Amino acid sequence: MKGGKLQRVGIYHRCSTLDQDASLAREELRAAAKARGLELVLEIEETGSGARNDRPGLQQVMEAARRHKVDVVLVWKLDRWGRSSLDLLSNINILEACGVRFIAITQGIDIKPDGDPMSRLILTVMAGVAEFERSLIIERTRLGLDKARKRGKQLGRRLNRNAPDPKQVATLRDAGLSWSKVAAELGCTASAARRAWGRLSKRESGISASTTEKGGP
Repeated sequence: MKGGKLQRVGIYHRCSTLDQDASLAREELRAAAKARGLELVLEIEETGSGARNDRPGLQQVMEAARRHKVDVVLVWKLDRWGRSSLDLLSNINILEACGVRFIAITQGIDIKPDGDPMSRLILTVMAGVAEFERSLIIERTRLGLDKARKRGKQLGRRLNRNAPDPKQVATLRDAGLSWSKVAAELGCTASAARRAWGRLSKRESGISASTTEKGGP
């Protein structure tokens, strides 16, 4: 507690497209906040790729930290916060600079501002593993595209259709490739890749957010 007041907590949970049921994580996160005597003021759930650092819900949590509206951020697992080690560490460093504590409840990770070296070591190792997994995804995707090309399958631009395969675009974006690199891999323009990804994301992605912050929504 600070000055006798309950610390304010923001809960964040990202669902993957393969894990749409957020109920288990939601209840565990709420229970963890209650057990720690924290006041729940922000609760965010969203569906999207962990390789993207511009997720709306994530940015809402980061903005709350910058505005000093939360003292603690709770997540279920580290990979629900992000997949890129660079983004993970950058975001947590921002939280620390804002005086905000970061906790991954199922992995025993507890990063306090000016916290202990052991937590930092665990975080760095786990983030490195996530980055390695992301690199494997990129390599597998490239191998798959190479095989498709060798079989004579046309990728990217098609006759009378200026559109790449939306699923191939999504796979490459989830693996962290920039729009220019996606376009180069699929042989299309960056704008065509963006349009294809947009059509897919409208069908498969969504965000729900609720705030219980006192004094407003």
